[in-house]
Amino acid sequence: MELILGKRSNVWTLCAYVEEDVDLSQQVDMLIAQIPPEDEIIALTDIFAGSVNNEFIRYLSRANFHLLAGINLPLVIDLFMSEIDGNTTHTIITALEDSKENIQYCNQTITSAMQSDKDF
Repeated sequence: MELILGKRSNVWTLCAYVEEDVDLSQQVDMLIAQIPPEDEIIALTDIFAGSVNNEFIRYLSRANFHLLAGINLPLVIDLFMSEIDGNTTHTIITALEDSKENIQYCNQTITSAMQSDKDF
C-alpha cells in the first residue's frame, strides 16, 4: 500500500506465521496496545474465522473497533482514500459494496460485453 498511496503514520501491519514459535495472540495484543483506546481501529484480515481473524475478534467489544475479513486490494485502497466523516460504519459498508463489484469472472464479463456490442 505504501507504494501505491504513500507512507501512512496511522497504519500498522502484522505479519503472522512468518517465524516459528511466535505467539499470534501476543502479537495481536501488542499491536492493539500501541493504539490509544479513543482512536478508531479498522482491522483487516484475510480469511473470516481464520486464526488471525479469530484473534482480532476478541477486540469486537472495544469501542471504535471495526473488523473486516476477506479483504481485497480495491477495498484496501478505497478505505485508505476514504474521508472518514464521523460515520465509520457507513464508510466501511460503502467500501465493501464497491469492492464486491470489482470481483469479476472476466471470461463471462468480456463475453457478455462483446455480445452486447454485436447486438447494436
